[in-house]
Amino acid sequence: MSILKKRKNSISLESITELLNELKIPTALVFTPVNLESEKKKFFNSDRYNPVFQYRIIKNNNENIFKKLSGIESISDVDPRISDFYIRLIEAKREASTFMHAVGNNEIITDISIARYGKPTPILFRNASKVLRGKVDSYNIASTKTVKRLSSDYLHYDEIERVFSQVFQEFDLEDWTLAKSMNIGKNGVKVGMKTKKVLVDPNIERSKFKLKKTLVHEVGTHVLRGVNGLESGFEAFGKPNNPSYLDVEEGLATWNEYDMGLLTESWLRKKAALIYALYVGEDMPFRQLYNCLYGILPKYAAFDVVYRVKRGLGDTSFPGIYSKDITYFRGFRRVLNRLKKDSSLYGLLYAGKIGFEEVEWVREGLLRRPKRVPSKEKWEEIFKKVEL
Repeated sequence: MSILKKRKNSISLESITELLNELKIPTALVFTPVNLESEKKKFFNSDRYNPVFQYRIIKNNNENIFKKLSGIESISDVDPRISDFYIRLIEAKREASTFMHAVGNNEIITDISIARYGKPTPILFRNASKVLRGKVDSYNIASTKTVKRLSSDYLHYDEIERVFSQVFQEFDLEDWTLAKSMNIGKNGVKVGMKTKKVLVDPNIERSKFKLKKTLVHEVGTHVLRGVNGLESGFEAFGKPNNPSYLDVEEGLATWNEYDMGLLTESWLRKKAALIYALYVGEDMPFRQLYNCLYGILPKYAAFDVVYRVKRGLGDTSFPGIYSKDITYFRGFRRVLNRLKKDSSLYGLLYAGKIGFEEVEWVREGLLRRPKRVPSKEKWEEIFKKVEL
């Protein structure tokens, strides 16, 4: 008889891990409209048109899995704090699955995304507005000369694969590889924790500067936090989990670029523009919000920002917002401010895909201290070896 039948309100760590692994919640894939390109073309061929996005739902067995998890109140063989984390994770996954299946419903997407990720505060909005006005002195922005000089040397897949292979080796990630994927957007990069692959557009090209930025962001943050988390003894800390981890995940990735002098003003402006769009755009149709952004961004960049805060919606002539991208600028500022006060946090944040709340668990030994923590000196040494 299974533990689920013997003790309905409790479950072992092994059993909960197995059940959570059976869930299929590919939100990013589902939230990408199947008609994005055609709607984008219609948008730019008109002065009035608002996109009407269509989506596909991936078949899954989530409902049956959540029935098995229904009523679980504790994890029987772990510290109560870890147990509480997993109970919250069950509910977060349930909400994410509901979220995914509501794609196209403006009201539900808006309500759930705001509940999960929040909305910009007036203070965050003002700080984003300062960036959009060019007030970036405190962000260690890479000089335009450096970016342009290094952008002249472009690398393609074979050369990029060589560099990634060496970087994986330097961080003891010898079972990781770079792989081509037709499901990745133009010049895109995505980390696959489950497959231990960094997936890229088959026709990818990167300047030396941008390749450094990609390595520090993707491998130096997302991969290393994930691998350390998988080695913590609690698999959930190696994968996307409760929404609260996202601010640190994306904020730390940007902080690493900032620390290495790889943060560009164009990137920072785009993330600040997302805050601006989320703050003012919930009740605006797509076109109206685009017109607002067009005053501060080039037309395709303005479209991309509005698309990111309106994806998941159906008819974008009606109100609605998808607020997940608040985590980039908000997370960066939170990490920046916390590390200025206590630089010892940096290494602790690599214990897994954790938020600030779990840092004390690392200090107390509840979560293992991470084996792989990058540093500016380590990256400079690596870049010299791979000739970047």
